[in-house]
Amino acid sequence: MDAANLSWASAPLNRIQAAQGRKDNEETTQLQVPVVDLAEPDEVAARKMRAACEDYGFFYVANHGVSQQLVNEQFQASKQFFTQPLEAKLKLKANRGNRGYFPFGTGSAKNPFTQEDRKEAFNAYGFETEDEDEPFHGHNKWPAESAVPGFRATMERYYGAMHSVAQRVLRLLALALDLPAGFFEERFSRPVANIRAVHYIAGQPSNAEQGIFGVGPHTDWGALTILATDNERGLQICVGSTWIDVDPRPGMFVVNLGDMVDRWTNGRFRSTLHRVVNTSERFSTPFFMAANWDAELAVLPSCQVAGQPVQTSPAVTCGAWLTMRRTAEYDKRRRMVEEESAVTQQLPALASPHIRAQ
Repeated sequence: MDAANLSWASAPLNRIQAAQGRKDNEETTQLQVPVVDLAEPDEVAARKMRAACEDYGFFYVANHGVSQQLVNEQFQASKQFFTQPLEAKLKLKANRGNRGYFPFGTGSAKNPFTQEDRKEAFNAYGFETEDEDEPFHGHNKWPAESAVPGFRATMERYYGAMHSVAQRVLRLLALALDLPAGFFEERFSRPVANIRAVHYIAGQPSNAEQGIFGVGPHTDWGALTILATDNERGLQICVGSTWIDVDPRPGMFVVNLGDMVDRWTNGRFRSTLHRVVNTSERFSTPFFMAANWDAELAVLPSCQVAGQPVQTSPAVTCGAWLTMRRTAEYDKRRRMVEEESAVTQQLPALASPHIRAQ
């Protein structure tokens, strides 16, 4: 594994660790994440997207073309899945390919500096392979139709809708970078993309000082994330030295850039730290899109400015990048556990939280 690239893959961990102690600020939390209206002319929408990507790395999308009925149906399907008995969900426990059910407290590999995430989740990808031993590969693990009627069909329809929105966002992203509108099409013709149904469980509030979150501070590994959420607050992003709320807005999705775009643009377009602070039961459904497995991640020519250094490491493929991020962060957590073991071995063991079957 290339040492320079592995070092760059570990760099987001330093940003995460630095953000752990940042406090909320009343004035700063009033900042508003911008809105990009997909019904506006491309040049107008691209200009707004450029400003949002440079300043926030987050924006809302309006007039995206996905019906509210479909959004509601996927949330209903998600709730039906999570209300199954725990033993039924555990039969679908996620495999090495990151597909299937993640029980409460098992999904915090992105942030080794906090406690386990206070959520449960279900992952399904838009592609399947026969190689069950490779990260991000293998077969999806759907519940039986008799157990959760319509779940698979609904989530697959929703995946298709999100894929279409993502293609429109990528078109505007290219224009925002002064590239041809179709620049990213070849790089995302076979994307590593997945949909994730998430349930933040009632009675598990966050406590930032104790490192307890619905999802701890992190950046996303891929290129784009498109988020649908219910009416409950929880998502926060780190702007400057403070955390600000990104509240649900009717009829809109929240979009954020991942590390791949940050890498392509030499840091011009931001992959922003974000977290989920639980206050009550909450449901959300992010759609994550990374590039083709063999797509090259190298600084784009339009983002190489004369006289300015290239901040990122030499070119690497999407598949290698995803694997390196996974390796860097799992290894960091393992080392931290080993270092703390001598201190904690004489302390009484903490009881695992009891999760009542929904």
